[in-house]
Amino acid sequence: MTPPRISRRTALRLGLLAGIGAGMGGIAWMTRPVGPVAWARWMARGTAVRLRAPPTPVALAACPAYDASVLDAVRDLWQAADMPDVRGRRVLVKPNLVDVVEGRPTCTAPEVVAAVLDVLAERGVGEVVVGEGPAFRRDTRPLLTESGLAAVLARRNVRFVDLNYDDPRPVPLREPWFREVSSLWLPRHVVEADLVVSVPKMKCHHWAGVTLALKNLIGVVPGVRYGWPKNFIHCNGIAPSILGIHQALPAVVAIVDGIVGMEGDGPVFGNPVRHGVLAASADALAVDVVCAGLMGFDPDEVSYLAAGRWAGVGRAARIEFRGAEPERLERRYERPPCA
Repeated sequence: MTPPRISRRTALRLGLLAGIGAGMGGIAWMTRPVGPVAWARWMARGTAVRLRAPPTPVALAACPAYDASVLDAVRDLWQAADMPDVRGRRVLVKPNLVDVVEGRPTCTAPEVVAAVLDVLAERGVGEVVVGEGPAFRRDTRPLLTESGLAAVLARRNVRFVDLNYDDPRPVPLREPWFREVSSLWLPRHVVEADLVVSVPKMKCHHWAGVTLALKNLIGVVPGVRYGWPKNFIHCNGIAPSILGIHQALPAVVAIVDGIVGMEGDGPVFGNPVRHGVLAASADALAVDVVCAGLMGFDPDEVSYLAAGRWAGVGRAARIEFRGAEPERLERRYERPPCA
């Protein structure tokens, strides 16, 4: 797998769209007019990342089953990906608990969440909580039990926080990704965290194309403030909403559960794919670009990945692979029906 780079044709196309946006106030993936200052800042940042940023490490591991090997793999990935020091820090672990449907790999496997918690503990984390705010299920407790995550947390004495109800607080937005708002309300445990660890399930998504570390962050948006199923995100646009949420959060790192992924009609009703991969990076955009490629997608097909690379949201223009060879981990997922 060649390290993903934005193609010349795509760069020219996005540059043209940006120029049009500067004059007309927006492009297709933005629903609110954006002034020339923001466009110029995004273009300059994206160009600087592509030309001058050092390669971003993305670590891969072959892991065929949810067994004892998961902990060893996550431990090695954390080291290989140059993840940040967590000693004494407050960390929020964010799995994907969209729903539980028999026979469908909808949620992050509890074994992967357990391994992440164990590695954080080994590395001297100060305080750790696990949090999620499902977009459809207003009561998260059944999901915790049915997914197997409740037992994992109980054995480790780790608290779960329902982010849909966790004392929302306004966070000023540094960039105009959201329509007609200058702040985003986020849960207290998210605002107070030093680090967010996004632990998604590798899945196709019928609107976004793929759902990985960045798309998983939509679960931090509190339903008690924005309602269910958080339609303001779709009204604002999938790509700018995902990127805007990411930009409003503390530092985000990612470990992706692709041991069994989901193809087709994700994020809930797709079919399992025994992919046998775990991926990690301190850059959520970079790991998503790589994982989309492992699923058989050109990252330029996925609006928020293409937009994020263009705007320099993450350092995904140059990627250094570590661990397993990506060519041995490639699959071709069945495409979602509506993406």
